[in-house]
Amino acid sequence: MSKDINLRTTFNRQALLYHEIRPRYPEALFETLIRVTNLQNNAHLLEIGPGTGQATEPLAKRSYRITAIELGAELAEVAREVLKPYQNVEVITGAFEDAPFTPASFDLVYAATAFHWITPETRFAKPHCILKPDGHLAIIHTNHVSDETGDKFFFASQPIYKEYQLDDLDKGFRMPRITDLKAEALDENLFTEIFYQAFPLVVSYTGDEYARLLSTYSPTISMTPEMRGGFLRDISQLIDSQFEGSILKHFAMTLTIAKKRF
Repeated sequence: MSKDINLRTTFNRQALLYHEIRPRYPEALFETLIRVTNLQNNAHLLEIGPGTGQATEPLAKRSYRITAIELGAELAEVAREVLKPYQNVEVITGAFEDAPFTPASFDLVYAATAFHWITPETRFAKPHCILKPDGHLAIIHTNHVSDETGDKFFFASQPIYKEYQLDDLDKGFRMPRITDLKAEALDENLFTEIFYQAFPLVVSYTGDEYARLLSTYSPTISMTPEMRGGFLRDISQLIDSQFEGSILKHFAMTLTIAKKRF
C-alpha cells in the first residue's frame, strides 16, 4: 500500500474521536495470533503505532508485557489513560524508526493498521533486529470491503468524493471482496510468512456517525476546514436522504504472521 508518510501525524488531531469511533478488532483475531505464535505468558511484546490502544488492551488483558510506541502525543496520552489499569503496559511517545530498542529483546512485534506508515527502509529491518531468534512479526490491517450486494452506498457517494477531489481511484474500481485480500508483502530475506486470515466485521452507522468516522481518516483531516465541513455534511445528508438514515459498513481485519529468519 502506498501512503504519503507525511500524513501519519494527522491522526493526532482527532485522538478522542479516533478512540470513540474507529471499529474495534475482533477478539478472534487476538486468540488466533496467540495460538499461531504460541505466545507464552511471560512474552514481551512491542506494538508499533498503538493509536489509542484498541489493539493493545485485548493483549494487555491477557497479562502480556507490552511496550507500545506512538508517534502522536495526544494519541499516546489517550492510550495511557485507557491502559492505566494494566501495569504491564508502557506507552512511549516517539517514532519507531528512532527508538533505541535493544536487539533480540522482543518475542512479538506487531502493528494494527499502522505498519504501512513506517518508513520502508526501517519497516522490516528494525523488527528483525529487535526480535528474539524465534520471534514473530504480526501485521494487522483494516480493509474496506464489498457488501457483495451491489455496494450501493459506495457508488452513491462517489460524486461527493469527486466534488471534493478525494477520488483517486482508478476508473472502474470496485470494492474488494474478502476473498480478494492477500497477506501483507514481506521482506522474504528477513521473514517467512506462516499464517494469514481475514476476519469480517460489519458495523452500522448513522449519517452523523459515519461522518465522524471519516473525520478520523487522514485525507479528511488534511482538508481545509471549509472543505471538510462541506464534505462531511454531504456524506451525512446522503445517508439520511437515500439510505433511510443508516448504512452497514463492511470491514475485514487481516492478520499476517511472519517468523523471523536466521
